[in-house]
Amino acid sequence: MKSVFAALLLLPLAALAQLPIPITPDWLKQGSASVDLLHSTHVTLMEDNFRIVQTNIIGKSRGFKLLGLITIKPASTTRAMSQLYGKLQVETGQPQALANVIRESGSTYFILFSLPKVTIRADLIEFTKPREGTEGSQGATSRVRERPREP
Repeated sequence: MKSVFAALLLLPLAALAQLPIPITPDWLKQGSASVDLLHSTHVTLMEDNFRIVQTNIIGKSRGFKLLGLITIKPASTTRAMSQLYGKLQVETGQPQALANVIRESGSTYFILFSLPKVTIRADLIEFTKPREGTEGSQGATSRVRERPREP
């Protein structure tokens, strides 16, 4: 009889151990929002070989947490990026890239639940051919005019 009561007591605790509860709850973390830079490719835009197609394109994803601990619907960076790409005017076959990509995440807390949010902001640029007479770090060309020689 004692083993039945022990099993009935331990079974809910074992089920709770399987829930994806973070070690540190969101409300104990430092700061209310964090800003991350997403690094996958590094391009230095110093030359006159690009133009800005769109600026300040924003993709958002919202989630829901019960009691601030139990995630019902997570705020997803993937959904935010998909929404951002849906707003872009990307042309197939064009040398375009995202620049100045910033990821922000935060949560709004209420008594019984919290609403996490992920926001991604970026600019769309298009690479062009460098203009003649401009100097750059790669393939710099310059024209020198010859002066007529004096006799």
